[in-house]
Amino acid sequence: MARVPITVMGYRCERCHHIWIPKELWTEPSACPRCRSPHWNRPRDAAPPLSYENFRDTIRQLLEENGALTWKEIRIRAQLSQVSASTQWVHRMQGDIGLEKKKDSNGLTRWQLRSRALAAKAS
Repeated sequence: MARVPITVMGYRCERCHHIWIPKELWTEPSACPRCRSPHWNRPRDAAPPLSYENFRDTIRQLLEENGALTWKEIRIRAQLSQVSASTQWVHRMQGDIGLEKKKDSNGLTRWQLRSRALAAKAS
Protein backbone atom coordinates (compact mmCIF):
# COMPACT_ATOMS: atom_id res chain seq x y z
CA MET A 1 0.00 0.00 0.00
CA ALA A 2 1.52 3.30 -1.11
CA ARG A 3 1.24 6.46 0.98
CA VAL A 4 0.57 9.76 -0.78
CA PRO A 5 0.33 13.31 0.61
CA ILE A 6 -3.06 14.97 0.44
CA THR A 7 -3.30 18.72 0.77
CA VAL A 8 -6.44 20.30 2.21
CA MET A 9 -6.95 24.01 2.50
CA GLY A 10 -7.85 25.31 5.94
CA TYR A 11 -8.42 28.63 7.65
CA ARG A 12 -6.51 30.77 10.14
CA CYS A 13 -8.12 33.23 12.53
CA GLU A 14 -6.61 36.73 12.30
CA ARG A 15 -7.59 37.35 15.93
CA CYS A 16 -6.33 34.31 17.88
CA HIS A 17 -4.23 32.68 15.09
CA HIS A 18 -6.05 29.34 15.44
CA ILE A 19 -5.74 27.10 12.36
CA TRP A 20 -8.47 24.64 11.46
CA ILE A 21 -9.88 22.51 8.68
CA PRO A 22 -13.57 23.31 8.16
CA LYS A 23 -16.26 20.65 8.32
CA GLU A 24 -17.86 22.04 5.17
CA LEU A 25 -15.17 22.53 2.55
CA TRP A 26 -17.17 24.75 0.19
CA THR A 27 -18.57 27.39 2.56
CA GLU A 28 -16.60 30.01 4.44
CA PRO A 29 -16.88 29.74 8.23
CA SER A 30 -19.04 32.29 10.02
CA ALA A 31 -16.81 32.37 13.14
CA CYS A 32 -13.55 31.03 14.52
CA PRO A 33 -14.15 27.72 16.35
CA ARG A 34 -11.72 28.68 19.15
CA CYS A 35 -12.41 32.36 19.97
CA ARG A 36 -15.87 32.48 18.32
CA SER A 37 -15.04 35.79 16.66
CA PRO A 38 -17.16 36.56 13.60
CA HIS A 39 -14.29 38.80 12.44
CA TRP A 40 -11.83 35.90 12.18
CA ASN A 41 -10.84 36.90 8.63
CA ARG A 42 -10.11 40.58 9.38
CA PRO A 43 -6.90 41.68 11.09
CA ARG A 44 -7.15 43.84 14.20
CA ASP A 45 -6.60 47.54 13.77
CA ALA A 46 -3.61 47.89 16.03
CA ALA A 47 -2.64 51.52 16.41
CA PRO A 48 0.73 51.94 18.07
CA PRO A 49 0.34 53.16 21.65
CA LEU A 50 0.94 56.86 22.15
CA SER A 51 3.94 57.69 24.32
CA TYR A 52 3.71 60.23 27.13
CA GLU A 53 6.15 62.56 25.37
CA ASN A 54 4.11 62.61 22.14
CA PHE A 55 0.88 63.08 24.12
CA ARG A 56 2.39 65.93 26.17
CA ASP A 57 3.79 67.70 23.11
CA THR A 58 0.48 67.38 21.25
CA ILE A 59 -1.47 68.82 24.18
CA ARG A 60 1.05 71.67 24.64
CA GLN A 61 0.90 72.61 20.96
CA LEU A 62 -2.92 72.60 20.90
CA LEU A 63 -3.19 74.71 24.05
CA GLU A 64 -0.57 77.19 22.85
CA GLU A 65 -2.45 77.65 19.58
CA ASN A 66 -6.02 77.69 20.93
CA GLY A 67 -5.95 78.74 24.58
CA ALA A 68 -8.30 76.93 26.96
CA LEU A 69 -9.99 73.79 25.60
CA THR A 70 -12.15 71.02 27.03
CA TRP A 71 -10.88 67.44 26.88
CA LYS A 72 -13.44 66.66 24.16
CA GLU A 73 -12.16 69.53 22.00
CA ILE A 74 -8.56 68.40 22.54
CA ARG A 75 -9.42 64.81 21.73
CA ILE A 76 -11.20 65.74 18.50
CA ARG A 77 -8.55 68.20 17.28
CA ALA A 78 -5.63 65.90 18.09
CA GLN A 79 -7.53 62.82 16.83
CA LEU A 80 -6.81 60.90 20.04
CA SER A 81 -8.46 57.53 20.56
CA GLN A 82 -8.69 57.70 24.39
CA VAL A 83 -12.10 58.52 25.80
CA SER A 84 -10.51 60.07 28.88
CA ALA A 85 -7.01 61.26 29.70
CA SER A 86 -4.76 59.25 32.00
CA THR A 87 -4.80 60.78 35.47
CA GLN A 88 -1.10 60.01 35.94
CA TRP A 89 -0.20 61.73 32.68
CA VAL A 90 -2.32 64.78 33.57
CA HIS A 91 -0.49 65.12 36.90
CA ARG A 92 2.87 64.81 35.13
CA MET A 93 1.88 67.47 32.60
CA GLN A 94 0.91 69.84 35.42
CA GLY A 95 4.57 69.85 36.45
CA ASP A 96 6.17 69.44 33.00
CA ILE A 97 4.29 72.01 30.90
CA GLY A 98 2.28 73.95 33.50
CA LEU A 99 -1.08 72.41 32.66
CA GLU A 100 -4.03 73.74 34.64
CA LYS A 101 -7.56 72.39 34.72
CA LYS A 102 -10.25 74.87 35.75
CA LYS A 103 -14.03 74.81 35.67
CA ASP A 104 -15.67 77.67 33.78
CA SER A 105 -18.99 79.33 34.60
CA ASN A 106 -20.88 76.58 32.73
CA GLY A 107 -19.25 73.82 34.78
CA LEU A 108 -17.01 72.62 31.91
CA THR A 109 -13.44 71.70 32.81
CA ARG A 110 -11.09 73.61 30.57
CA TRP A 111 -7.43 72.77 30.11
CA GLN A 112 -4.95 75.60 29.69
CA LEU A 113 -1.28 76.32 30.17
CA ARG A 114 -0.21 78.23 33.28
CA SER A 115 1.38 81.04 31.23
CA ARG A 116 -1.92 81.53 29.37
CA ALA A 117 -3.86 81.58 32.66
CA LEU A 118 -1.56 84.26 34.09
CA ALA A 119 -1.87 86.36 30.91
CA ALA A 120 -5.66 86.13 31.05
CA LYS A 121 -5.75 87.26 34.69
CA ALA A 122 -3.44 90.21 33.96
CA SER A 123 -5.63 91.60 31.19
